[in-house]
Amino acid sequence: MSGKKALAWNLLVPFFMLLVSEGATGNLFRLSATGVVLGTAVYYILYLGVFFFAGTTKASWLLLNLAVYGLAAGEYFVISFRERPAMIWDVLALRTAMTVSANYRFTVTPRLVFTFLGTLLLGIGSWKVPLRLENRKIRWTARGAWAGVTAAFDVLLYGVLTPALKLSVPMWDPIISFERQGFLLSTVLSLETLFPQKPAGYETETARQLLERLEEEAAAGADTGTAADIGTAAEAKAGEKPGNEAEILGRNETVVPENVICIMNESFADLRIFNGLVSGNSFETDGPFLSYYDSLSENAQKGWLYVPVFGAMTANSEYEFLTGNSCAFVPQGSIPYQFYTKPGDGSLARAFGEAGYRTAAMHPYPGYNWNRTEAYENLGFDEFLDQDYYEASGFLEEGEADGAADSRMTRGYLSDAADYEALIRQVEEKEPGEKLFLFNVTMQNHGGYEVADFPADVHVTAVNGGDCLGEYPKADQYLILMKRSDEALKILLDYFSACSQPTLIVLFGDHEPSVETSFYEALYGTRWSQVPGEQKRYSFVTPYLIWSNYERDAGDLGDMSAFMLGGQVLRAAGMEAGGFGYAVERLRGEYPMVHSMGLLTRDGQFLDVLETGTLDLSQTVKEYHTLQYYRMFEEKPE
Repeated sequence: MSGKKALAWNLLVPFFMLLVSEGATGNLFRLSATGVVLGTAVYYILYLGVFFFAGTTKASWLLLNLAVYGLAAGEYFVISFRERPAMIWDVLALRTAMTVSANYRFTVTPRLVFTFLGTLLLGIGSWKVPLRLENRKIRWTARGAWAGVTAAFDVLLYGVLTPALKLSVPMWDPIISFERQGFLLSTVLSLETLFPQKPAGYETETARQLLERLEEEAAAGADTGTAADIGTAAEAKAGEKPGNEAEILGRNETVVPENVICIMNESFADLRIFNGLVSGNSFETDGPFLSYYDSLSENAQKGWLYVPVFGAMTANSEYEFLTGNSCAFVPQGSIPYQFYTKPGDGSLARAFGEAGYRTAAMHPYPGYNWNRTEAYENLGFDEFLDQDYYEASGFLEEGEADGAADSRMTRGYLSDAADYEALIRQVEEKEPGEKLFLFNVTMQNHGGYEVADFPADVHVTAVNGGDCLGEYPKADQYLILMKRSDEALKILLDYFSACSQPTLIVLFGDHEPSVETSFYEALYGTRWSQVPGEQKRYSFVTPYLIWSNYERDAGDLGDMSAFMLGGQVLRAAGMEAGGFGYAVERLRGEYPMVHSMGLLTRDGQFLDVLETGTLDLSQTVKEYHTLQYYRMFEEKPE
């Protein structure tokens, strides 16, 4: 083939690789014109860079093609598993992902096969008719020109086109951008979220003085008895949907609990929240799945919790709960446990430890997942009982959990009943009179709801009035797991109801499950990527429960963000949260939901960040944002 034909072939390869890779992800015919144009530019910059540095397209472009295809195919599988594409930060969580991959079904579709063959064809063509830069001087000149063009494109993309065309990736639901802009362009756009951004006008000394002032106000409020009620105005009754007014029964916390047990239950959610969200849309089942949870009223406070993630990234929900920091104000898409904890960080564990409690974290999976071992140490836990403890104690062996008919292992994960058995053992083995704060993260309901021959006693029988038995097997399997979680919760609370030690138990879900996209789309009445933010926020809601085995307040505590719940735990235990906790409670009084997708006002108005452009819409939010940045990045441990 002549030099001109070789040049023509190789010049077409980057564009055709865009088409092939987006064909693999399934987004080819959803790309916008802007996505195609800018995506093409990104591909050419990438391929020319490899060519100029390698000096040839021969092997380099074949390997690059395979790498790009591998990323595209990976995106396809990740999205099919959790309805969220893999982001740049997920590279750090690859080890974690591998530990839970067994329950996911990898199905190679004809589209993946055809696009792989197209990838090979393009790569082999570049191998057979390569372009070469033989002259060393020309090669270095080309590299310099490429670097200059790349820098100019970066300035144009991030400084001009992104704000003008609103190209930023909404990290609370990045699939929107990936469908419209393509996976490689969206990945490039997400790079600007890698680094922490200071709040507008931030100054370290001002932040320090603000914290001191709020600590004084919190102390004065504690002396007069008003600090505990600062957020009462935000407490809204959950009812059928978040955002309604509520009435709290009493406010007197006189008993100091000997045990404070907080459980973040994997994928614990109540999908009935979608029933009636869109008029006429709902689902029905052939049996109950949260009947015990529904029945709880005595010494129980409930509500809806706005969590930062959907379908995955469990660690961010627990980070918010334990620290009071909002993931809305950290680099979007990041996992704070991996980068943003340091020795001496404030947390529930540290607060209870300073109050004389032994603090322990429990999780029946490897401690290195999400960097928990280091993060828990930084947050002040005295000990972390991970998979090694469960194995040594015999909990991961097959057999029946105490009080439950089911096996200790469910789909390869420890059942909730067995996990609670291990939790109870910690209470039974502690020293008489010893106070215990225990944070437990379960595994039973983890994603991958495709296990064959799983016992089925709950099914989705109708959606929007139409029969659909068997159409949503993932949703069916998930609801069965919810029923088992509900049964395990009864076993746990029955035990502590008969326990003489005053015990406070908190339970909440980390996120909603990744079941069939079509299930959610049927309830929303539109494609997932087309759901407006006002409705999409319901995909970030789980239930929470605060229960005690002694007499205390009961009722609907109201809806709130996950980072606000920790303050309610301190309050229920008769403790004060300090200056930062005071800032959180003030924020709850104004905006019960503070989320990367927007704010929810006290009267139920949703303010979409895609429309407002910022979350810092009031002085209260700005002050909280300032304090969070100060605590995370500048405050020194005492």
